[in-house]
Parts: sequence; structure tokens; C-alpha cells
Amino acid sequence: MPDLSRRGFVGAAAAVTGAAVVGAALPATDAQASPKPSVKPHHYGDIRDIKHVVILMQENRSFDHYFGCLKGVRGFGDRSTITLPGGGSVFQQPTTAPGQPVTTTQYPWHLSDAPASAYPAGHQPPSSKVGAQGYGGTAHSWDDQHVAWYGGLMNGWVSAKGGPTTLGYVDRTDIPFHYALADAYTVGDGYHCSVTSATGPNRTYLWSGTIDAQQKYSSFVAYNGGDERGKNLLWETYAETLQKAGLTWKVYQGADDYGDNGLEYFKTFAQYDPTQGGTPAPGNAFYDNGVANVPEPLTGLTANADNLANAIKADVAAGTLPKVSWVVTNQAFSEHPDGAPNDGAYYVNSVLEALNSDPDVFNSTLVILNYDENDGQFDHVPPPAPAPGTKDEFYHETSGTLASYGALPVGLGFRVPLILISPWTRGGWVTSEVSDHTSAIQFLEKWTEALGTPAICPNISAWRRSVCGDLTGAFDFTSPVFGLPELPQTAVIGDPVGGAYHPPVTTNAMPKQEPGTKRARPLPYQPNANLDGFTFGSNGTVEAKLSFSNNGPHARKASHFAVYNNAAPAQSLADYPAKFPGQYTVDPSHTIWNKTVPGSVEIGAGSGEGKYDLTVVGPNRFLRHFTGDVNAAGETVQVEAVYYQGGFGPKAKLALELTNSSTKAVTFTIVSNNYSEDRAKTYHVPAHGRATHTTDPLASSNGWYDLSVTISGDNSWSRRYIGHLEDGMNSITG
Repeated sequence: MPDLSRRGFVGAAAAVTGAAVVGAALPATDAQASPKPSVKPHHYGDIRDIKHVVILMQENRSFDHYFGCLKGVRGFGDRSTITLPGGGSVFQQPTTAPGQPVTTTQYPWHLSDAPASAYPAGHQPPSSKVGAQGYGGTAHSWDDQHVAWYGGLMNGWVSAKGGPTTLGYVDRTDIPFHYALADAYTVGDGYHCSVTSATGPNRTYLWSGTIDAQQKYSSFVAYNGGDERGKNLLWETYAETLQKAGLTWKVYQGADDYGDNGLEYFKTFAQYDPTQGGTPAPGNAFYDNGVANVPEPLTGLTANADNLANAIKADVAAGTLPKVSWVVTNQAFSEHPDGAPNDGAYYVNSVLEALNSDPDVFNSTLVILNYDENDGQFDHVPPPAPAPGTKDEFYHETSGTLASYGALPVGLGFRVPLILISPWTRGGWVTSEVSDHTSAIQFLEKWTEALGTPAICPNISAWRRSVCGDLTGAFDFTSPVFGLPELPQTAVIGDPVGGAYHPPVTTNAMPKQEPGTKRARPLPYQPNANLDGFTFGSNGTVEAKLSFSNNGPHARKASHFAVYNNAAPAQSLADYPAKFPGQYTVDPSHTIWNKTVPGSVEIGAGSGEGKYDLTVVGPNRFLRHFTGDVNAAGETVQVEAVYYQGGFGPKAKLALELTNSSTKAVTFTIVSNNYSEDRAKTYHVPAHGRATHTTDPLASSNGWYDLSVTISGDNSWSRRYIGHLEDGMNSITG
């Protein structure tokens, strides 16, 4: 067939507006209608009980865009947010470019709120719901993604993406199937795409663990574009790693794969791909499993999804489902705008039913449902970024619009949805561990090691391995829940006639998140940060001294921190990284209880310029907020947050150590903002005195704390401490 580019195929996509095809490719099963236990219990009670892993990567949706309203996740109700330059909420995005005066702002808005009659004349959908399903995507290249991120300030979304559509979102009423999956299984609210860029680089990461930013294999860096077809990338893919280990694998794809099969970006596979000038080689494992298409006897609106599902069902019936599978659909079912989310639901449901055609196969399979990148859709959580110069994590674009700005981080990119579908992730859980597409590979590494056939990817950078988890913390292998739960019926809408719909903005108010919490899995770090004092330079400069730690008996992964100087003047990306949020990656320590890593930020210079307003953010809603004035009375008082006093005990507590080094007594007032109904408490600390305020969040509030500290005699001075104490046990979300 002729080679269709990703973007070329969007314009040529078959359009069927308003026509709904209800049902799924395969008949409903007993397990779908009424969940029942497997006839075969688990064998090991650990990761070896997984027999198959199916990776189903969809397209172009951000976490807030899909799940900002979902109960219990880090969505629109998040209190641990950064402050934008000028003092606004990260949710209240300026409509002007960063560095320009903020004239108007826009909150995230519900795409299906506008009635069909409000759409542009001549291209109105049959309903507001259909209009939201078929909305047009927004820009999502290396350039505009980095401008939206804007060095970590997160204030360039509307200007970079060409308008307020970037802030459009959907909710449970729009995508009931996705919400039902999240409620039934485990959703990840700390899962990021790998690259602050487009689909091609992120799929390259999924299949290989790198884009070769260090140019180890050639001068070409796969940093941008809808796909990397024709580039003949030279490094080893994870499919090749599996092949070396003697493990079975396969890509399920049709003739129209939308350019989304990342294996075909690599020379090893492109040489057999006739759409790239290659020669098919039946009998060759790389051709048979990585390039060849599934049988496609069906035609019509649902054919792509149905043919893929039926190919999987056939392999399930034959007992030939590989150990590792990737499933790649076309644009219409990939959820890439204007591909309808509910059409994606039809496809995902079809794959699940195909696996469940033999319940024992479904009950021994993990399905990783993730999304390659965020399109141009807003997400409010700043992605972790490496320190400048980190190996294989920075790229200097030499010919694009950002060429003059120097090397910029490859990632992490913005958050995207992740749902882990398996008997061991059933029950409506949340995992908030920082992860990205390499986490899927890292999971496969752990799994294959446990099986005795280790397949270790040679490409994942040391920084990424330190920060991004392997997903194993999201599983409970001792208490599986078997069977496919009853899920909402799916319906195919089809692509809009005449191109994407353009929902008009109808509201400009902070959206509401569903109330309540979800059950949460334990996390492998224990972040902490303190403002330790100030240094004063001979030229009048003032520098805030910070310390970061990641200490605890359950700390196993590095914790990332970003430091925001909220009082700093507006910056240009040309000032990156010196005048932008500081990025710190702190390794775990479970042997030295007081191990810290220093940090600093310049807060002003000269008399009267010592006011500061600093925010430190980290994983799982971790936040510190420090305000004050070094020329005011608060300069001589100090608060230090400590989790373990005198060494590790069986459980952490939160102690705020209050120090007054002035010549006058100071009264500290500590208020619980959330999670606790404790009354405000005051401590009268004499000159050169100390006091300690201790709380036990693990005993009183499932580990969560949110405390503010103020002092007498200085209204500018405040400290806020938000976070979660880990004890290796399950908890609830914040």
C-alpha cells in the first residue's frame, strides 16, 4: 500500500458523523456480564503469575484532559500546586505569551458544555457530546511543548498551543468507559510521557528506551515528528532484546497503523517493510512479528479494531499469544483528535474481550493502557527534569525556533493517562509513583528476570532509571481479583464530516473534581525539604539555602524536587536554566537518617530587596512554601521538618523543630489546613530557645499532612508543609 504519513492520513480519514455502531467486535462473555473467579488460582503469589503482557498505547491525551475530574487522583482538586509568575494559580493560565503583561486568563473548561447551536455556522455537531468527541487537536511539537512548559514555569500553554482549546477537558459523562476502567483497576497519576515533544519520539522511547540524544549511534536525534519512518534508527529495540532472551513477542497491527508501530522506525525492521521500500521476509522473526499485518477480512467503519481483536482472539484460542504484545490501531480508534475517545473505548474493550475469550488467559495477563503524549492538552503538574548536562537527557535543537535557547531537557514530558488492567491491579487503586514510557520496559525487565530469562534494555539513561519507577509497586500478587468486570457499553461515532469540530469556550471558572479518595499503593521514596537560612554576599546579594532529603527505611528510588522563586522577574527561555526553577534529583538513603543534599536560590540584592516567596514541589503532592523578608524579624527564626528523630524507627512522624535565635521571645502558631481537625497550637519560644511540634499523620490521617506555621512580629513570614509519610503499606490518596 502507499506510505501514508501520520498527518496525511488524518486529512484523508473516513468520516462518519453521528453514526453509532453499538457493541463490540466480539460477543459478550460470561465474565463480562457477571464477574466470576478463575478456575485456576495463582501459582506463585508473585510477579511470575503473569503469563502475558499486552501494551496498548493510545494517542494524544493528557492526564488532566481525561482524568482531572476523576475522584481521588491528582487532578483539578490538587492543593499542592505551583504558583505562576505574577502569583496566579497554575490552573488559571494567561492567554498572553510568557514574559508579556497578563491581560486575561482562562481556566480549564468542559468541552461538551457548549450546545451544538453555539458551534461555528456550517459545521455544527449533532450534539454537544459528539462535538466534544470530535474536537480538533492542538500543536504538540518539540518547540511548542517546551514553550508550554517554559523552563518549568508552566505558563505558556495558551500562547504555545494557539488558543484556549489546550485547556479543554472531558469528564465521566463524556468518557464513561475510561472512568469505569480506572474505577475497576489501577490508574497512575504520576505517569509522564517520555519526551516533551510529539508522538514519534515518545513511541521511540516505548520501544527502545531512548531517542539517542547523546548521538551515540548517529548524528540523528529522534526528538520530533509524528513518526520516525524512513529514519532507519540504529540502536537496539526492546523487541530485539526479548528475541535475544528467547522470549516470544509480537506487534498486532493492520495495513493502516497510522505510523504508530515504533519498531518500523528502526533499520532492523524497516528493511522488511514494503511501505518503506523494504522487502518482506516471511519466516524471519523480525518481519513476522514486527512488520507483518494481521489478517484483515473485515471492512467498514469498525474493521481496524475488529481485525486486530480477532487476530488476538485467534492466537488466544490457538495457545500462541506471545509473552509480550504491542497492539497498534489506526487514527480513528487511537483517540488521536479528532478520533473519538469513545471509539477508542470500543477498540480497547474489543481487545479485552479477545483476551477474555479464554478467561484463563485474561486472568494471567497484564494489559498496560497508556498514551504516547499529551497532544497539546494542558496538564498542571510540572514534569520532573534532570539537572543541566545530565547524560542522554538534553538536546540542542539547531534549526528550529528554539535553536537560540541552548540545550533543553528531553523530558520527562507532561502527564498522560495510565491504567494497569490485570487481576493484581483490580479494585480501584491509584499509583502515584513517578513513571514514564521506560517504566513499561523496566517492568518487563523485572518480570523477565523473575522468569529466569532476563531481557535488560541497554538504552535507558541512568537518570531515568533513578527517577522513573518500574510499576511493580502497583501490584498485589497475593490477592488477585479474577474476571473481566462489567463495563459500560461502547459505541463507535466515527470521524467528523468536514474535519474536526471546534467547541466554543463557554465557562471560565475553576472546574470541580469528583469528591472522595481512592486506595493508594505505597511509594518508594520519602521526600523532605527545608529552608535552612540565608547567605549574604559582599555585593548585597542574598541567597536562600535549602536542603533536600529522601531518607527512610522504605526509600528505594530517587526523589525529584523543583524549586520555584515566585518573586523572580519574568524570564526568557534564553535565560534557561540559570534563572528558572532549580531541578534536584536526590537518591534514596535508608542507612543515614540525616543525609541531605544542598540547594540554593538567589532571592534578591540590596537593602529592601530581601523579600522571598519560594515553592518546592516533589512527587505525590509534596510541597513546601516559604515566604518572608530577610530584612524583617523572621530572619532570625527557623523551622526544620524532620521525619525521624535519632534514627529510623518503625514508623515516621512529622516533627517541626522551631528555633528562635533572636534576642526576643517569638510565638509560633501551627495550623492544620487539611487532613486533621486539630486546633491551632502556639509555642512561646524564648530568645535563643527551641521547641518541637510533633504529629503522627500515619496514625491520624493515613500519612497525609498539611500544616502552616506563622510567627508573631512578622506578617511576611510563613511556612507550609504538605506531603505524605510512607510506611510501606497501602494508603489512600490525598
